[in-house]
Amino acid sequence: MRYILSARVRPGRARSLLRALDDGSFSRGFPYGDLGKVLEAGRVDESGTIRWVEVCYCREAYGVAMEEELPYFERFMSDIVIADARNPKTCDGYPKCNDCDCTRHIRFEGTDVRTHLIDLARIEVSAETSEGRAPRWVGWRGQSTPEEAARNRSFDDAEPRR
Repeated sequence: MRYILSARVRPGRARSLLRALDDGSFSRGFPYGDLGKVLEAGRVDESGTIRWVEVCYCREAYGVAMEEELPYFERFMSDIVIADARNPKTCDGYPKCNDCDCTRHIRFEGTDVRTHLIDLARIEVSAETSEGRAPRWVGWRGQSTPEEAARNRSFDDAEPRR
């Protein structure tokens, strides 16, 4: 399946993220490709939100989209939102998704990720500030899997992350 992700860089983490993208350590250990290159293909809007498209088969395996990828992103990013790029009922999914061009028409407005990170790194404040909200699964037009909905509810009941 293809997903549209959005996230913000955690305060105080832009330099570390930039370094991890440069030296390849961002997705070191991830067995299914270079998550850093996919992230860098995204765009950043005026609010500082990065948006990009990911191919992921975790929902088929675990019932939760981006299950294996999230730990890599959460080290550096917060306020992560995961949405289906298209209706899962009409998506052929694994293994066809990797070669499918269903998301080629998606274009995000804004600046490139690298420029955004360089600008953030110049003005970074202490990492002691709030680290944002936990990931949120929105599925296709609000229809997430039961597993994703349960995770959303557990985060809603939890105290804000720091």
